[in-house]
Amino acid sequence: MKSTLKLLGVLGILIALYFVVQFTTDRGRSKSFRSELVKIDTAAVTKLQIEANGDQLVVEKGENQWRVNTPAGKNVAATSSSVKGILNSLMSVKPSRLVAKDESKWKDYEVDSAGTRVEVFEGGEKTLDLVVGRFNMEGQRQFSTYVRLFEEPEVYSAANFMGASLSTNSASYRNQQLARFTRDSVYQVTFEYPDSAFTLSKTDGKWLLGGQPADSANTAKYLQGIAYLSNRNFADDFNPVGSPLFSVTYLVKSGNPLKVEGYLPNGELVVYSDFNAEEYFKDASLKDKIFKGSTYFLSKEE
Repeated sequence: MKSTLKLLGVLGILIALYFVVQFTTDRGRSKSFRSELVKIDTAAVTKLQIEANGDQLVVEKGENQWRVNTPAGKNVAATSSSVKGILNSLMSVKPSRLVAKDESKWKDYEVDSAGTRVEVFEGGEKTLDLVVGRFNMEGQRQFSTYVRLFEEPEVYSAANFMGASLSTNSASYRNQQLARFTRDSVYQVTFEYPDSAFTLSKTDGKWLLGGQPADSANTAKYLQGIAYLSNRNFADDFNPVGSPLFSVTYLVKSGNPLKVEGYLPNGELVVYSDFNAEEYFKDASLKDKIFKGSTYFLSKEE
């Protein structure tokens, strides 16, 4: 009987110790570890502000669309898909472990002034203020990024979060498209240059140029290159004066015509497309992609 009582007493002590350890451990964890860092309603977000390396980018929701500021001081349209991508990226921030409890380790994890600060607003309320720091590989397939809330000292490792997606380059948020159609939907292309003009026409499935058979391979290659043409080099300092020097018009089945124009201010090519009416692009490589000469379509040259 006595031995049974002793065993019960020891068991009771062990149970009490177990609950004491669990209680104190949980309390200690709750004070230093946040299981959730990002609490935003993505549908209610009205503004994003991103700062890194002295650069600041602001994306703000207007009446009908998102707008972004540019280094040239312009405020232009931002694509909703780019904003959605940023918000989805932020929502993926899940703290996996606590790596530092105070400011002394901020520099090591680059969550000090070297980090990227992201602020999210819902109306007049700031609902997130996050510093994104150093990227870290954990094995061949696992990766993480160090983060902390701006007003708090703790640093966390966020598994499978790619902080590099939070760019301050306004081009990443803008509409980069010059054209969007399928190659086989085009049935006529008209080129107009200062010294010449010609038209490619598709008849009975074959391309003709001025009544002569056009090279089908080169024509297909050209149209494929234009079909989803995009560019990141925006000409924010360009103001069109006078008429364009070059133009190409694409007629598309069951779609609106698409016109692409070229200007040569100071000898530098600037391109405008009515598919993306708010933007101009400055890139010399666009000349060979868009404004081909007639010989390209009549020969086998690449």
